[in-house]
Amino acid sequence: MVSMMFQTAAFAGTFEWTSGQLGGGWYTMTAGLAKFIEEANPDIKIKVVPGGGTANPSKVNFGKSQFGLGLDTLAFLARDGIDIYKGKPHNDLMMIGGSLSDTLFHFVKADRAKLSLEQLFTEAEDVNIGVTKAGSSDQKIFTWIMDYYGTSYQGLKKRGVSVNHANYSELASQYKDKLIDYVFVNLGVPGAAVIDMLISRKGDVHSLPEAMMKEFKKSYGYNTGIIKAGTYKNQNNAVSTGNMGTVILVGKSIPEDIVYRVTKTICENESKLPDIHGSMASYKCATATKNATIPVHPGAAKYYKEMGYIK
Repeated sequence: MVSMMFQTAAFAGTFEWTSGQLGGGWYTMTAGLAKFIEEANPDIKIKVVPGGGTANPSKVNFGKSQFGLGLDTLAFLARDGIDIYKGKPHNDLMMIGGSLSDTLFHFVKADRAKLSLEQLFTEAEDVNIGVTKAGSSDQKIFTWIMDYYGTSYQGLKKRGVSVNHANYSELASQYKDKLIDYVFVNLGVPGAAVIDMLISRKGDVHSLPEAMMKEFKKSYGYNTGIIKAGTYKNQNNAVSTGNMGTVILVGKSIPEDIVYRVTKTICENESKLPDIHGSMASYKCATATKNATIPVHPGAAKYYKEMGYIK
């Protein structure tokens, strides 16, 4: 929670910013943004905490965190009370800007892992799979894949398929130690955990089936993206997979002045964002609200209007 009521700019207080799991790109991005914001605004302090793609919209909407990173698809579902947020519209969820970073789904297979995605979910036995913990976008997309193939955690378990839930760093270690052969993670490119996996143990990133992606687009508004050839060690071909755009979430109740200054600081450091994480090179303040899936906070809109980015 915010340490003080920050009614004036003289002392803004401490704000919680929910990011991603330890070892992931979101945590790195948030730490870098927090540094810029605190240096430019000594009265604003940012407390970075771990979070996840599905959990963050709710954390921000209900005031546990004041800022957060989220995904455009999930923010839209949360705002309208759809899918996992069914019956619970997030009316206080707003955004500062979108397309901060593309987050692409990685289906990683070790060299000795021979099953296709369909085989893995429909006929595999005695196989170990790794995916992040509940509350993450990775895990949510994993449930969509299970639904698509007509199975569930219970169904996989009955066939002897073990699903290990862990953070990115732990999954990388399990992969390197040959405890898991298939890994499902949703990361900005290049993903540090995936780099670590494929440097230490031979494997590759694989495409998701086109028919499945068409269904996901129709049902969840989930878009397709490309992981370019050469992104990871021994990756010789481009990979077609799922893509969500990262958005900066903010609670409706956060004062306009605070959000204005946070927005201004991020935009004034736009050229430095790729130094925090390479995937942030795509973020442009001039187009940050172009494809907004949820309302833009008045404080952010004020800055964009001053700059002529929006009318």
